[in-house]
Parts: sequence; C-alpha cells; structure tokens
Amino acid sequence: MTLRIPLLALLLSTAALAEPSQLDLGIGLSAISLPDYRGSDEQRSYLLPVPYISYRSDKIEISRAGLRGKLFDSERAELDLSLNITPPSHSKDNAARAGMPRLSPTLEAGPSLKYRLNAQDAAVRWDLVLPLRAAFVVDDWRTRYIGTVLNPKLAAEWRAGEDEVWRLAWSGGALVGSRKQHEYFYGVDAEFARPDRPAYQAHSGYAGLQTTFSASREIGDYWLGVFLRADQLDGARFAASPLLKQKTTLSGGIALAWRFYRGTGL
Repeated sequence: MTLRIPLLALLLSTAALAEPSQLDLGIGLSAISLPDYRGSDEQRSYLLPVPYISYRSDKIEISRAGLRGKLFDSERAELDLSLNITPPSHSKDNAARAGMPRLSPTLEAGPSLKYRLNAQDAAVRWDLVLPLRAAFVVDDWRTRYIGTVLNPKLAAEWRAGEDEVWRLAWSGGALVGSRKQHEYFYGVDAEFARPDRPAYQAHSGYAGLQTTFSASREIGDYWLGVFLRADQLDGARFAASPLLKQKTTLSGGIALAWRFYRGTGL
C-alpha cells in the first residue's frame, strides 16, 4: 500500500499507533502478489525491499493508508486530508492489454471523513469512513487528471493474542468511480480494437466491492505485517469491458521490517 506505495501502506495500516510527535524509521522486505489491475486474470508476485516510515503528530500521520493531514478532530468525527499512490502495473505484459498503452501509477488525494460508531472503550472499534479522492496519472513526473473515486466503507480495529500483541484491522465497502477513472483502466479506443477486444467506452458509477484484512505485531525492534484484499466486481458499470477478465481478484502480502530509529518530540 507502500512500496512506499499503497501495498505497504496496507501492511503499515495496522502498525501500532505512535504517541504524538513520534518518528520510527526502518528497512524491510516484502513479498506481495497482486493482479495487473482490478478484474485482470493475470497475477504478478514481487519480492521488494521497502522502507518503514511511521510518524504521528497532532496534525500529520504517516503510515496509516499513506500520508494523512488532520483537518478536524472531535470525540467521534475526524476529517483528514489523505494521499495515496498506486503501484505501477505490468500491463505491458498483460495479454488482454496487448498493444495498448501501459498503465502508469496513479496518485489519489482528497478529504476523508471518519465517524466512530461505538463507544470509546469498546473492544472493537467501528468506524464509518467516507473518502473522496481526485485521481491523477503519474507518468515521467507529469500528472494527468483522470477523475474521482468515492469509497464509503465500514472499518474495524481490534487487538488479539496473548497480551494483545496483534493489531488487526478489517474494512469493506463499495467503490464508485467517475467516467474518466473507469475509462483509464477499462476503456478501449477504436485504434486498439481487434476481433477479440472490441472498442469500449466506460461509464461512471458503481465499481464493485473491496474488502481488506490486515494484521501486524511488534517483535522487539522488528515489525511484522500481513494483508489480504478481495475485490468483487459483479455489477460494476464497466462489466462489459473486454479488459475485465474475472469478477473476483485477490491481493496479498507479507512484510518484515527492522526499525533502526525511534524518536519522540520531533
């Protein structure tokens, strides 16, 4: 969530929350498996070195789903400014997209409203999360706007295991995308059409369900994290795209990081 892009961001999303103004730095190794894009029938596996970055102050937090700037906070409601980056795809090697432009990394930024649904002292924390992000293609340090993504979801966090050493998190919700956002991933221009890949123009609307589970724990100066994500695309507005090869895709990964610096008061 982050090669420090969102795959490890997903892994880091369950890292223990630091005290205000605390910075942790480290280095680690991750093994991840993910489809070339949501709905692709081709999966890639990667073994990658990754940095570990965890920082939290009153206004800024790094590692819970990327970079977050806190705009408003009350006992139950929290409004954040969030940033996320998706990893580059190996779409140039994807059979369904043969001859088409490769899919570049995308950057998403926008506000996210989180509302706590239960009591502060509950064993499991439940939140309603409403992120709305603008999406941009990042290609050779140039950006191009490709629409918006809305992802209303339920999220839960809790502790488990002896002495509650495991931090667990689950989230699930719908994705809704603009026409441009769907067109980038699932559209087929006439110049790239062929008998088994007809031209297709995507539309805005429902983009399927996404469920994520992650777990992490600290072991001395080490941090261990795992995640599993499932995307269900039945009924998506782009379901007729010839690039949508399967309705369910899975992503997963594991990471181990050594934290060589832990400081406070920054």
